Amino acid sequence: MDLSHLIVALLALVVGVAVGVILARVASTRLGSPGDAAPAPDALAGPVNALLAPLRQTLDALGHEFAVAERSRVAAFAGLREQIGTVARTSEALRAETATLRSAMKSSTVRGRWGELQLERVVELAGLSRHCDFSTQYGATVGEARVRPDLVVHLAGGRNLAVDAKVPLDAYLQLLEAPPSEHAALLSDHARRFRSHVVQLSGKRYWEAVGSPELVVMFVPAEAFLDAALQADPDLLEFALDRNVVLATPTTLVAMLRAVALAWRQHALGEDAGRIQALGRELNERFDILNNHFSVLGSALGRTVEAFNATVGSYNARVGVTARRLSDLASMPDGAREEPLELTLTPRTVPTGSDSRFSQP
Repeated sequence: MDLSHLIVALLALVVGVAVGVILARVASTRLGSPGDAAPAPDALAGPVNALLAPLRQTLDALGHEFAVAERSRVAAFAGLREQIGTVARTSEALRAETATLRSAMKSSTVRGRWGELQLERVVELAGLSRHCDFSTQYGATVGEARVRPDLVVHLAGGRNLAVDAKVPLDAYLQLLEAPPSEHAALLSDHARRFRSHVVQLSGKRYWEAVGSPELVVMFVPAEAFLDAALQADPDLLEFALDRNVVLATPTTLVAMLRAVALAWRQHALGEDAGRIQALGRELNERFDILNNHFSVLGSALGRTVEAFNATVGSYNARVGVTARRLSDLASMPDGAREEPLELTLTPRTVPTGSDSRFSQP
């Protein structure tokens, strides 16, 4: 019984008690006055109505509240039903998409392409650029065999690092649909397939084909795939490293490739420093040549000043004296002739060799 039913029952009980009290009073009055006539029903209506008026108002208010609550409940139930329908439709769509994805992942071609896309996304997330810092579908030759790693990361110094993304996932996908009783066997099969793929990658010897350090990266596109294999085979990592194969999930591969990107930046800074040093050496040599030209020009200017001063001395000592004598004898007017003066300026010397501020130590 909810609260509303309890309130109605209590009100009904109160009304019954009130009517009983009134009828008892009427009966007692009738017994106390045998000669009196029984009161008319209209005489009883007044006291009963007066007693029941507050109860009637309370019942009306309670009925109004019940109606409002019922409308709210109906609206809330309708909204809840709509939300449940939306959740059901979304769940059905998600189930269909999951089934489609699971069906697609059963195809080795689709699964391989998905792994390659995951690998490229991880490499770009690490800050490397396509065709500059890494290449996809890089073809190379080992002896007479043709190999094609999924991705080759170009390391600073002309080295390369091969990455393979063809991880076996058939047993793991079967595990997702199998009953719990088959999980242990499928986990062991999943780990066994990982070991077989490690041996296969080690035998391809990618490092000889791409000029890389003596290792190859086996990219596992999700942490759960490697965790499941390690549950059944805890020695899998050591087994792979002994065969020059590094098992890398997206997290570990991003950390590895960011170190590669940092090495590239350091390499670029070193190349810039070398170019700056070469330009500084070239600029210093050209300053030395220019200083020599200035020295030759200064010497030429000095000889020019000496020749000018010799000419002025000859003019003052010979030509000027004769001109003044001729002017005096011919009674020629003495013009305001200014005699040239000797130059006392000498060109400054330019430092050369070890005296130049741009010379090398």
